[in-house]
Order: sequence, then structure tokens, then C-alpha cells
Amino acid sequence: MIDINLLRENPETIKKALQNRQKDISILEKAITLDKKYLEIIGELEALRAKQNQLSKSFKGTPTSDQISEGKVLKDQIKIVEEKLLKNNAEKFVYLEQIPNIPANDVPVGKDESDNVVIKTVGEKPVFDFTPKDHIDLGEALDILDVKKAAEVSGSRFGYFKGQGAVLEMSLMFYAFQKLVAKGFVGMIPPTMVNALTEWKCGYTSNKNLFGAYYSSPEDNLIFISSSEHSVVPYHMDEVLNSKDLPIKYVNYSPCFRREAGTYGKDMKGMLRVHNFNKVEMNIFTLPDLKISDAACLEMLAIEEEIMQELGLHYQVVQNCTGDLPQPNRRMYDTNTWFPGQNAFRETQSCSNCSDYQARRLNTKVKIDGQNTYVHILNATVVTDRVLLAILENFQTKDGSINIPEVLWPFTGFKVISPKL
Repeated sequence: MIDINLLRENPETIKKALQNRQKDISILEKAITLDKKYLEIIGELEALRAKQNQLSKSFKGTPTSDQISEGKVLKDQIKIVEEKLLKNNAEKFVYLEQIPNIPANDVPVGKDESDNVVIKTVGEKPVFDFTPKDHIDLGEALDILDVKKAAEVSGSRFGYFKGQGAVLEMSLMFYAFQKLVAKGFVGMIPPTMVNALTEWKCGYTSNKNLFGAYYSSPEDNLIFISSSEHSVVPYHMDEVLNSKDLPIKYVNYSPCFRREAGTYGKDMKGMLRVHNFNKVEMNIFTLPDLKISDAACLEMLAIEEEIMQELGLHYQVVQNCTGDLPQPNRRMYDTNTWFPGQNAFRETQSCSNCSDYQARRLNTKVKIDGQNTYVHILNATVVTDRVLLAILENFQTKDGSINIPEVLWPFTGFKVISPKL
């Protein structure tokens, strides 16, 4: 949620942000109109309450019948104005919750992911003396991935990790998890469902489409998380944190669930775009200082890069443009990893600074110099299943084997996945 004072004092900043994000600026105009009306109603309410107080002070002993009558009239008028205020607030809220975070000044302006800017390329594309296969052809041949049985059991966009594939998956997750714990992050395995209000407080969608945007159980008022951020960031909702405890850093492991709405026909082959996957994620709470939180964002990005380099993967870092930012984000970087079987870079990680946008809905604050102020909240991917798929494609050999990155050997207990004879 944006700061209401920004709406009142600098609406042009919001207007520019909406335009740069390809959003309808009419939501701002409607919010401003309703906020002006809100201030008028507040003034009307305060005037009536002042009259009511003045009347109470005028009582000398038992109030007269005229005073009682006037008091009843004022009470009824106040009730009417209070109801008007509640209605105005509800109407205004519909538009306020649709206004996204203000992008940082250095975020490139663009309409969608095609306008994201590559800021770094690390490593070299692997060279093969054969035509590289994609992950699903490799995985099926090795009997470590199975999307056909998953389609029978669950439908499209699901998959099984089997045998050494399952071991590799869990090894990758724990390698990343314990690496972050060693860096001082607190480990979390959070709930995979949250109530609807909690999901709304994360700031990604409006109340109008909460149950439609996510896999959910409406009769239980529960929503499946699309990443662990959605149950870890709310861990401190309605709290006032001690400034001495910041930054607070969490590393989380969870399954994630996504509808993949709007992607019909895209990435139908393989397991790149699925309805549920595993993920290790970072979340950081910092002091409300953009220099501090932006530095934390770069710290998380550096950890992502460290992991990709230890795995020996070729990747690019891109800065996401305004049109590709999720609603809570001030800035975001994607790490796109090379998939030789597809001859393309594909997104494997992201890293975001949401500044105080989520904290306002979550009511997560920190006490500084005696005043409570909203903290800044950040999130970043450490690894997901996609990194495993990248390992399969990048470290394949001519006979269809997969060489396991050395950093994972202590976790897998094997160095190669070979075809069965």
C-alpha cells in the first residue's frame, strides 16, 4: 500500500509511476476525488463532535429537555456522518489498493519483459560436439523425470522427480538452504497455506480476485502460497520490531503453487512452467532507509550469483523494467540461466526490494527515536526446480549422462547420473 500522504502531497509521482507501469491512471484520479471527499467528511464529523462536547460542557446539573433533544439530534447526525465516512473509506480503498509501489528512479521504463535490460553476463555457453537435448528428453531417458504419468495423475503442468532425480532435487535444495544458514540467515519451513487476509496483505492482488488468482480453498478461507514469502513475510505482521534486531534475515524452503494464468500454450513441454514446484527463498526486513534496503537487495543478488557460479552455470542478470515489476516492487533483478537444449536464457531467480509497500498492509514497524515507522521488506529466490533442469541441460554428455556439479557431491552421494544398461 502506498503512503496516503504521497497521494495528497505529490500525486504527479504516482501518476508517472502508473504510466510507466502501463497502468490505468484513472484509479489515481478516483482515489484523489474520494480522498478529498474523505477530508470533507472528517471536517464535518469533527465539527459535530465539537458541538457535542460543547453541549456536554454546558450542562449545569440535570440537562434541560432542550439540551437532551439537541444531544439526540447531534448523536443521530454523528451516526449518519460516521456511516458516510465508512462508505467513503471502502470506496476509496478499492482504488488505493490497486496503486502499485513507486519504481526506483534507475528502473528502466518499458512495457514488459522484452524491455528488461541485461546488466551482466557471467560464464560461457557450454560447447557440445553433439546436439544437446532438453531436460525432459534427458530426464525421461534417464528415468529421473516423468511428466506423462504426472499428466495422468494430476493433469498438465505437473511432473515427478524420480530416483536420482529426486535425490538431486533435494540435494540442490539443502545445499542452498544450509549455505544461507551459514551466512546468518534463520531457517524457516513455513505453512503452505495462509488465510485470505494474510495473502491480501502481501500486496500482490486485490480483494476482488484473491481466490481466483491463486489455488485456494474458499470454504476454508485458505490460499496456497505461490512462494514462501507469502507466509514468512507475514510472520512479523502487527509487530513493532527492535531496530537493534534489524536486519532480520530468513531462508525458507517450501513447495509453491501457481495457476500460471495467462500462459496457455506457453512452455507446455517439460517442467519449466508447472503448477507446483520447490523453492528456497530469502526474505529480509531492514530499517526504513532506501540506501540500506537497496544494498540488501544487491547482497541477495550476490548470493544468487555465488550459487550459480559454484554450480558452474552460465547466466545473465537483467534489471526488470517498470512494466515487468510486480505490484509491491520498487525494483527487481532476474537471473536468467542458459538452457542449451532450448538455445535460450530462461529465468531461474529473481530479487526484489518492496520498500515499505508490504509493511503498510502487514503493519510491520520498527521503533526509531521513539516513533514507529514501517520497515522495508525484500525477497529473493535462492534456487528452484528450474536450476536442476538447467544442470541437466548444461552438464549432459554425448551418451546421455549428467555430470553433477562438484559442489553437490557431498549431498547427492554420486557424481554422475548415467543411463541404465
